[in-house]
Amino acid sequence: MNLKHIQKTHTLQLDQSDCGVACLLSIIKFYNGNSSLEKIRELSGTTKQGTTLLGLYQAANNLGFTSDGCETDIQNLINHKQPVILHTLFDNQLQHYVVCYGYSEKQGFLIGDPSKGIYNLVKNELEKIWVSKSCLTLEPNENFKTEKREKKDQQKWFLDILKKDYKLIWISVLLGVFISGLGMAMAIFSQKLIDDILPSNNISKLISGITLLTILLFARVGISYLRQYFAIQQTKDFNNRINNTFFSALLNLPKSFFDTRKTGELVARLNDTQRVQNVVKILANTLIVDILAVIISCVFLITYSWKLGLICLLSLPFYFFIIYRHNKNIMHSQKEMMQSSAINESNFISTIQGIATIKNDNKQNIFNQLNENIFANYQEKIFNLGKVNMTLSWQSGLASVVFIIGILIYTSFQVFNHEIKIGELMAILGISSSLLPSIASLALISIPINEAKIAFDRMYEFASMEKEKEEGLKISKIESISIQNLSFRFRGRSELFHNINIEIEKGKFITIVGESGCGKSTIGQILQRFYSFENGNIIINNKHNLLEIDLKSYRNLLAVIPQEITIFNGNVIDNILLGTESTPENMLNFIQEYGFQFYINQLPQGLMTIVGEEGINLSGGQKQIIALARALYKKPKFLILDEATSAMDRNTENFTMQLLQKIKTDCAILFISHRLHTLKNLADHIYILENKTITESGSHQELMETANFYSQYWYETV
Repeated sequence: MNLKHIQKTHTLQLDQSDCGVACLLSIIKFYNGNSSLEKIRELSGTTKQGTTLLGLYQAANNLGFTSDGCETDIQNLINHKQPVILHTLFDNQLQHYVVCYGYSEKQGFLIGDPSKGIYNLVKNELEKIWVSKSCLTLEPNENFKTEKREKKDQQKWFLDILKKDYKLIWISVLLGVFISGLGMAMAIFSQKLIDDILPSNNISKLISGITLLTILLFARVGISYLRQYFAIQQTKDFNNRINNTFFSALLNLPKSFFDTRKTGELVARLNDTQRVQNVVKILANTLIVDILAVIISCVFLITYSWKLGLICLLSLPFYFFIIYRHNKNIMHSQKEMMQSSAINESNFISTIQGIATIKNDNKQNIFNQLNENIFANYQEKIFNLGKVNMTLSWQSGLASVVFIIGILIYTSFQVFNHEIKIGELMAILGISSSLLPSIASLALISIPINEAKIAFDRMYEFASMEKEKEEGLKISKIESISIQNLSFRFRGRSELFHNINIEIEKGKFITIVGESGCGKSTIGQILQRFYSFENGNIIINNKHNLLEIDLKSYRNLLAVIPQEITIFNGNVIDNILLGTESTPENMLNFIQEYGFQFYINQLPQGLMTIVGEEGINLSGGQKQIIALARALYKKPKFLILDEATSAMDRNTENFTMQLLQKIKTDCAILFISHRLHTLKNLADHIYILENKTITESGSHQELMETANFYSQYWYETV
């Protein structure tokens, strides 16, 4: 065992809830991989109470390991030559995890503990804390990504985005070369003016020199303009491309990804695209110009005086070092500031989204205090970064003064000794003054690069995640859906339900009933292919597995009315069509055919009524009517309704049920509800979900003949 490698890769995480996550991260680093605590938390289903061995198993398999959870003994642990995660007790009480890296006769077991670090235990010491004898074995497979491979994939992703900008970048670089060369024109002219033209009293030389200088300066202005134009053109194109690429990648991630993310966090990641572009701009423009400025300036200084040039070449590394040595502190402060900024933005958005709850519970003071603390922390990070920059500023400023004064003293003595002329002294001072900012800029270049790297890593973490599988067999109809022995669990949690068998057919009104939280809505989301199930099958049209069907063709045939209705800012017609092309005549025909005109006419401006952000101008029942119209406008072959009438009054609910009876001849319908009073005359078949499985099923009359959840409801309420 390489102890230094283990010490380097072992992760300390003092928060007890993250000890399992820290152990898995340590093993990933041990095998030269790379991940983040946040990603492992998500994959393992880690909560404030920690994670389970099952959660770590699921995360490890997702991250490219072949893993297995088992119970074993000390001897098998000794025989196993690879790192293992052990389920132990912390202080003999709390659930805990450690990494066992291996065993040696002399030192015993080498243990990596997220709370204590690296240490050794002999057999009887390990026996005391490893009471459960449960462990997780892990071995990298072909899907495991090393850090080197990850970086290569990152570079490829970034270069593919940047590829279209190569031409503009090279043009900008070429123009920068001309600008750097022309930047020396004024210094050279000053020297010639003082040492040659003015002493000779030659008017023609003066006019010629001024004319040439004017042309060169005008040329520099023109080239600078062109360079700025190409730079902003490249910035615009690149920003559009990277934003579209990142946003498109987000939209194609599984819904489960968004279930664990705050809106503010996603917005902050989108803002990271600007940081990446700023560095592209610096590298393509400022960096090239600064390098050329340093080279050209040093050449000119050596031309004037090789001794002076040598002094500058020996002095500049010290000046460079004074600035460069602050980079680590600046980068650390920048990273903290960026993280605080994301937290602050996320808190602001989530607070505004929950404003109704805050006001109803009179919690304004509490949330105001929370915002004050979070924002104060953000400002503290900005202040800390400012202090580091101030320290850098005065030290670099002091070094600049010493450098310039030293050059002035040395060149002045050279003038006294008639080694150089006064004009050459002025030229040297001018070149030296322009040299220092370029050196400072080069010394600080790693700071924006590091900032962009942090931003890019945050972006790439999302953009590189596995997308929804879209490829498959295209279908044009849904005649039947057969759910067979379906089992499901959320990551790191116990089984939500198992052995679910449900038959859904075209022309039938199928209902799932059960208590809240029993998994009814989850079945609906599995049928939407939002979640992957653990065991079982879902067969479409008696021959095709749901997971083998082309996702777009399937969802084109599917319509859903969820519990939480999403209303987009705009008018009613926008929210029904969602971008689908339609003529006013087609929309009016649809409204009349399905009988929505009564409800549309109740709105202030009918179909053109502005709904407000998140439908603030609509009631809950009106939102559900719009969602129903949105779903039926697709003319679906399979319709899922999840508590779709919960906010409707009795008349609107009756209208909805009659409409569903009307369309079911051309559509398979799955109705999910815990409100059972509407099902007596509508449901063709009712499935009761309780105790994690389907306990009973049948028509209303059949279910009323036995004791069950459904009949009990009717006896208690009717």
